[in-house]
Parts: sequence; C-alpha cells; structure tokens
Amino acid sequence: MYATEYKTKMIVVGILKKLLPYILVTFIMKLIIYFCETAEWWPTIENPGIILGVIGFGIAILLGAKLSVVNARLYSIEDAVCRIVGSLRVLYYKNNLADSTTDYAKKLLDTLHDPSERNITAVRTEIVALIKSTLSEGHDGPHLAGLTRDVSYVLHRATAEIPVAYEIFLAMTITLYTIIIGLLVPGFSGFCAVFILVFVLFGASILIEDMDHSLDQSSLIKVNIEPLRFFIDQETNKDMT
Repeated sequence: MYATEYKTKMIVVGILKKLLPYILVTFIMKLIIYFCETAEWWPTIENPGIILGVIGFGIAILLGAKLSVVNARLYSIEDAVCRIVGSLRVLYYKNNLADSTTDYAKKLLDTLHDPSERNITAVRTEIVALIKSTLSEGHDGPHLAGLTRDVSYVLHRATAEIPVAYEIFLAMTITLYTIIIGLLVPGFSGFCAVFILVFVLFGASILIEDMDHSLDQSSLIKVNIEPLRFFIDQETNKDMT
C-alpha cells in the first residue's frame, strides 16, 4: 500500500515537473496579452468557435494517431520480451548452454536499459555467437529462428521513433492553439483557459512522448521487461545453490 502511494506521488510530481516550464511560458505570454487587451488598437474577433473547433479537432486526430502507434509499440516490445524469455529458458536447459544463455540475457537486459547504438550492435553480435554455440552443441529447433527474430524486433522497436516531421507539426499545432486561446479569451478567464489547455494538451503530449521512449530511465511510462529480470534472477540463484 505504501509503495503504491509513493509511486503515485512520484508520478504526479514527475508530471508537474515536466509541465512546469510550459505553464510558466504560457503564463508570461498571457500576462503580456492581458496588459495589451485594454489598448484601443487591440482587435476583437467575433465568433472564434469555428477556428478553435478546427484546430482542436486536428490536435485530437494527431494525438490519437500518435498514441495508437506508441501504445502498440510498447505492448509489442513486452510480448516479444516474453517470447525471448521462453526461448532462452529452453536453451538454458540444453547441455553446456546454461552459462552462455544467462550471460546473454544479462547483456540484453543491460541493453534495454541503455539502448545505445554500441550496446545494440554488441547484443546483435552476441545473439549470432549464441546461435552458433547452440548449433555446435548439436541443438536445433524452431525456437532458434523465433529467438533471433524476436531479438531483432525488440532492438529495432527500442530505437524506433515517431517521424520528426510529425512531431514538429504536432508541436506547432498545439502551440498555435495555445496562442489563439490566449488571444481570444480575455481577462481572468483567459488565464484559466490557457492553464487548463496547457495541463490537458501538453500533459497528454508529454505522456505520449514518454510512451514513445518507454525504455528511457527518465520516462514516466516504462515498458515492462520484468519477465527477463525474473529469468535472470531465477537462474542465477539456481546456479548459486
């Protein structure tokens, strides 16, 4: 219970910490607009609902499409890790393969924690060495093909990202929408409107971005690779006993 409450507090603090710069910038922008609203030259726009509706609808489509892609990627990585663990468990109980299988599992786990180009290249080389070692021991089976496929898939997905052009256009659209709200909603209501807008849109964008980088240590939403950790701990403890 305490652990759950602590984790919830850390998530809330993490979200607010990431939102704080956007809230401050937006507040300063609206404060400048607030002092300009009393000037005679300040324009008045009638019936801005159509403009706001079109941009808001576009943002909803862009965020929804990105969420769908990154959510599918996150769960596909978790599924592939489970299949990898299944294949490694089979290899572990083959003759003379226990140590090499455990070593490879540890290297794969370290790489998923730090998916740098160097680590990924090393793990790809190690899987080839493990397969060769397995075949040299006279072991073969369909799980070897599945293992190499799943490892390649996880390493590819670990570094894949949403196209940069899509990210830039989404950021431009959210920024434009925020500015328009700040310009069109006057007075204290404008401060409330931009605060809610930043909290909702920028908050959703930040969470989806964290899902897109679910292997980063600073991410609020992390991919679950617990099956791989459990396999390493279980087999390591077994070897020690």
